[in-house]
Formats: sequence, structure tokens, C-alpha cells
Amino acid sequence: MRERFERIETSPSFLHPAQARIDLLISRTLRLGVSIAAAIGALGLLLFFVRGPQPGDPRTLHELLALQSGSLKTSPSAILEGVLHGQPDDIMRLGLLVLILTPTARVAFTLVLFLLERDLVFVVISSVVLAILLLGLAGVIGA
Repeated sequence: MRERFERIETSPSFLHPAQARIDLLISRTLRLGVSIAAAIGALGLLLFFVRGPQPGDPRTLHELLALQSGSLKTSPSAILEGVLHGQPDDIMRLGLLVLILTPTARVAFTLVLFLLERDLVFVVISSVVLAILLLGLAGVIGA
């Protein structure tokens, strides 16, 4: 009986084709999101070392990491403006933003998966988690 349960649970054939595609999309989203975030962060760090400090910029990596949160530009528009101007610290912040948004996207895809499965309990739970994540990212809660 136990072998039969394990075989059923690990077999991809028990998933509906749409569910299997979303499951694969969730997996790829996590891998791709983390890879992109790492690449963006590494690019920002490399640019920080290659370009050197500019007037008004932190002079060392320690100064960059020790900046107080009140002095940081954290809005997406401010980060985008800094990225467009080639600011290494804003490029690293973009990498962090992508890293933060990756599991949020996973929760959104999981919500879709539970909707397809018509599992209302997990739809509600996923919806609450997604709402908390989005409100936290918007700065409405947890500030």
C-alpha cells in the first residue's frame, strides 16, 4: 500500500496538464528569478569596484553596506532612475528587488494552481499570503 502511494505521489501523470505546466512554471520562475537577481547584483558590485567612488557616493563597500535606511532610495522609480544613470548601488538594489519579488511571483503562480485545482482552502491561504507580501512591499504594513 505504501509503495503504491509513493508511486502515485511522485508520478507526474497524476497532474492535470495545465497543473503540470504551472508547476513547471513555478519551478522555472524560482530558478530564473534567483539567477537574474544574482547577475544584476554581481553587475552592480563589479561596476562599483571598476568605476570607483564618485562625488557623493560611498567610498568603500563597507560605507555602502553601512548606509542608513533613511538615506537610501528605495522606491522603484528612484531605483530605476539610478539604474538608468548607471549607479552601482541602485543596480544592486534592483537585484535585491528582483530577489524579493521572486517568491512573491511563486505565491501568485501557486494561487493560480490552487484555483485550477479548485482547492478553496489553499486559494484563501495563498490569497492572504499574497496580499500580505504585496502590502509589505508597498510599505503599507510592516514598516
